[in-house]
Amino acid sequence: MQDFAQSPSVADSTIDAYQPPADDSFQPVPPADPMPTSDPAPAVPSQVTEALEDQNIFDLLGVSDGTDEQKEEFLTELQDVLWEDFLEYDAQLLVTKDEYAELKQLRETHKDNVPEQQEAVVGYLEKLIPDLEEIMLEKALELKSDMVKERIAGMKELYSDDAAYQGQLTEAEAHIAAGRWHSAAVVLNSAVKN
Repeated sequence: MQDFAQSPSVADSTIDAYQPPADDSFQPVPPADPMPTSDPAPAVPSQVTEALEDQNIFDLLGVSDGTDEQKEEFLTELQDVLWEDFLEYDAQLLVTKDEYAELKQLRETHKDNVPEQQEAVVGYLEKLIPDLEEIMLEKALELKSDMVKERIAGMKELYSDDAAYQGQLTEAEAHIAAGRWHSAAVVLNSAVKN
């Protein structure tokens, strides 16, 4: 239990010792800048995740030094490839023959306006395939994985006579096999030859 007799008295408080300025002129205090709405940077580094879906495609492919415009163009091309592949091969496996014929007709009707065509096709397919978004995400992850594996295969072929380099590529493959995509990217990007 606290002994109040030995506690500092209220008279010892700095609040009581405060004296306002003698100048009677009132100086308004300018308003403070509003607090930023975004969260401040964490003091502790965020934990690195290894999952493929959490990895930046440009880091995985070793091309993170491209301009934003180049990256956006690349992502648009990838999206187009995925979409066309889905419409060409996967859609006909997920819908009936009549529904697929209607899908082809929709595409033909809007062939001169690609954004309009995509909107019409997506709207139609979402009615028929409730998990369309999940399927497209799975296709994107599969393509991402394939591209990284192709990068490794190309590097293995290009530097087939360099045993140390081959060892790094094997290490990256082991990380991939264990689902450690971030670690694989770190190894691959540290192994880049100039």
